[in-house]
Amino acid sequence: MNRSIILGIIAIALVVFYSLWMDGITLPLCVFLIIVAIIIGWKWMKKRNGENETDELLPSELTVDDLTAQFGQPEDVILLNAARANEALGVILAYKDFLVVEGHRIDKSDITDVTFNNSGTPYAPGEYQVIIATNSPTDGHIHVKTGYDATWTKDVVEEIKNNL
Repeated sequence: MNRSIILGIIAIALVVFYSLWMDGITLPLCVFLIIVAIIIGWKWMKKRNGENETDELLPSELTVDDLTAQFGQPEDVILLNAARANEALGVILAYKDFLVVEGHRIDKSDITDVTFNNSGTPYAPGEYQVIIATNSPTDGHIHVKTGYDATWTKDVVEEIKNNL
């Protein structure tokens, strides 16, 4: 029997059991709380059973080995963040006609500009970001975090421009 069906039967049994000893005001409250719990449990089971999942891996789950298996051996590897050097979020793979940024292929002909930005605010320090502007309607501006060092980020931007 499905877990949510068992939980529903237990909830109904509890409502019946408590209705024998409760006064008229707390019974509707108890029924309302049980209905809300069943709805939340149903949505949780739907999500847990994978109805919202896709077969595609997230960029944070991809490794450099996964990317090279998918796109082939790159001509150059641009290191964005040394702490994430084996992850798709830590490198940009440069090929002859395209770049692989965060696991997504971007044609070099679509890239219009490469610059960097500090995402910090007056209230909290923020990481520097490399911003890759494209003329592709699906990609737009791509923001890639590089850490807290401005010189490192400037060097990364120069490496990307040299590979274009």
